Amino acid sequence: MLSPDHPKVTALISTFNRPKYLEEAIQSIVAQTMDDWELIVLNDGGVDVADVTAKFADPRIVYVPDRVNKGAAIRFNQGLRMAKGDYVCYLGDDDLFYPNHFEVLSKALDDNPEAGLAYSDLYAASSVSDNRTGERFSLDKQVMVSRDFNREFMFHFNHVLHVSLMHRREAALRVGGFDESVKVLIEWSLNRRLAFIYDFVHVEVPTGEYHMAVFKSDRISVRERRNQESYKHNLRRIRRNFPPEPWTKIQKVDLIYLVDRWGKKLNNHLKEIIDNFDHPMKITLVGNGAGLTLTQARDSLKEIAELKNIEIMRIPQKLHPVIAFRKAAKRSDAKYLFLVTPALQAVKAPRRIFVGIDTLEGNPDLHSIRWNVEGEEKEKTPFECLIYRDYFLHNTKPSKKKVVMVPTVTMSIPKGFKFDAMYSELQKLMNEEKDYPKAKKLLDMILDERKGFPHAQYLVKDIEILAYALEDHELLEKTVLELLDRGYLPDNLMRLCKLRKRQGRWSEALEAGNRAAEVMGLKMESFEADCFPIKMPAEVGIFKLYMDMGDCLIKLRDFVEAARHYHVASKLKADSHKPFLGFAKAYLEAGELAKAEAALSRLPGNECQKDPETHRLLASVCRQHKNLPLAFDCLARAFALAPADEENVEPFYFVGASLGRHREMVDPLRTFASHRPDHSGAWARLSAIHFHLGEEALTIEAAEKALALDPRNPAAKSILARVKAGKLPKPEGERDAVPDAPADPGSVLPALMGQTSIVW
Repeated sequence: MLSPDHPKVTALISTFNRPKYLEEAIQSIVAQTMDDWELIVLNDGGVDVADVTAKFADPRIVYVPDRVNKGAAIRFNQGLRMAKGDYVCYLGDDDLFYPNHFEVLSKALDDNPEAGLAYSDLYAASSVSDNRTGERFSLDKQVMVSRDFNREFMFHFNHVLHVSLMHRREAALRVGGFDESVKVLIEWSLNRRLAFIYDFVHVEVPTGEYHMAVFKSDRISVRERRNQESYKHNLRRIRRNFPPEPWTKIQKVDLIYLVDRWGKKLNNHLKEIIDNFDHPMKITLVGNGAGLTLTQARDSLKEIAELKNIEIMRIPQKLHPVIAFRKAAKRSDAKYLFLVTPALQAVKAPRRIFVGIDTLEGNPDLHSIRWNVEGEEKEKTPFECLIYRDYFLHNTKPSKKKVVMVPTVTMSIPKGFKFDAMYSELQKLMNEEKDYPKAKKLLDMILDERKGFPHAQYLVKDIEILAYALEDHELLEKTVLELLDRGYLPDNLMRLCKLRKRQGRWSEALEAGNRAAEVMGLKMESFEADCFPIKMPAEVGIFKLYMDMGDCLIKLRDFVEAARHYHVASKLKADSHKPFLGFAKAYLEAGELAKAEAALSRLPGNECQKDPETHRLLASVCRQHKNLPLAFDCLARAFALAPADEENVEPFYFVGASLGRHREMVDPLRTFASHRPDHSGAWARLSAIHFHLGEEALTIEAAEKALALDPRNPAAKSILARVKAGKLPKPEGERDAVPDAPADPGSVLPALMGQTSIVW
């Protein structure tokens, strides 16, 4: 039931000089499937946008004008005070909600009354804009962050983005709203403080997108990062701002630091500590006979003194460290103390507080813990330890003369960072060791985990790599179809197009590709905008999509449409050679050799030299000119560039066999088989090569490997039958040499290649 005085959801937009995009943002709210909401648009000193909000003629939209630019944190606090909804969410003035945003997240909060915040997933949309009309064109959409709520990781990195979240209004007010001293990552500042008191709920559904300009961004978050020291200090403000107590979800830790001298060295050490320790801690600096009054000491800290968790305690005469620590500990009400001296090597073990709490909570007999960190032991100090406050005070009373036991342990992985350790190992297995079966087992273990881990959408790129490396198309297909069912459309439709192409299902690949372009909001005429063509260092998703669609159209013999798609791709990456390779493929398939040669002669840049497809196409042209020796050299170059590329195998074998150059084919095909030991075709070709060389044992070995992988492989079965029938040729050294085929380089090829090697 609608209530204008008490809507369920309040949405806040802070806007500054983006009237065109603001209209799109508001429209995405008006289009919500749930209509029990209000929208407060706060103008942060930019051009007046009253006409934009008035266009909608919707009483649920409230416009708050202001001519002074004050920043998003101040504006959102203003909006929080005005909000009438139980739940509050935020939208950038150039971002979009999907129609399900309010419904999905409000239901998550309804269903989880103990949670203070619910969040979904977002697409990051990389875009360029038409200089004349301002219209945006998305070139890629990727989910950059998708992780189940993980409190420890939240203290390290924000995995709940502002467009994706909805929180209870009273929860934000309880933790103090937005920190107005923070200029960038203002939502992380709020999220961190909410995590002291509340659980969050992650809904694995995409409900919005935020835009990232490819070439020039006016976002505050981008501008503020340009001054690195200012940006770091902004992070320190975030890390050291705590909500009012009590904190129900974290253990209180106070860091007590014995200062022997105030000054620059101390300040640099404090920055290192604050920058590396994620667990929230109050820091008490104990000037143990270090001189300076309290005012002088605070002044010496410079910008660090403004951080809200820094306290200073002065001891005029230097005391024994234990006594000095005791004086500070008596002021603390934390459960744990982290006792620190200048010997602390913060950067070498930044997760030690998380590990220490996990260890002490899991071992009731332990009361303190110290870590085996290189550099700290050399100081021979008993400190740099985490200890229960009550235990420390009880066992260090001068009258008791008790010994405080501080066991030293080796660092382990804190539970909140288990995924990150596993993912690092996964990347090593995939990228360095190329051990794909082992990587697949580790990936399965990661996907089996739920709490605090990213799930399939975040890992789909890795699943894709492994699926192709292991020839397990079913794995990728299952994952992609499940993600599409959950609404993760643009990137996964592109993956489906590529997968269907690899499977030879050309029409289905085109269908998926056209759907992807539609979801991205692109049409063929979009690329007539004045922002195209563009040059980018990376290949964006839409570029790869049009290249894949062009390849499919060639297979379907629609060469005109294939050329149109390659033409679009050339506008999306004007410095790429790949569209020209596409044109050459289309012309070769259409039987237009001269046009194929012309396309190859126009290859831009030097990257084409490193692409095996270039050399395979040159080999095709050579074969058309009946220059098989030069074709073989081109294919050998393709193999050298990509020794694990299966597209090299068949043309290399057939050209080499036609020339009788069997000995030269052994090493490239053996290398390929070492990368792809599960490729039955490669073993079958090797068996044929060794057969022609008269090498019986190697022939049998390769044929048996091919048949073990594919018992129906006709080539391997035929070779074995011929060996058993005694039809093995004489060894190579006992035969007459086979003359090379005559050279006929063709019309345009001399400009591209010599008689025996390619000249660029």
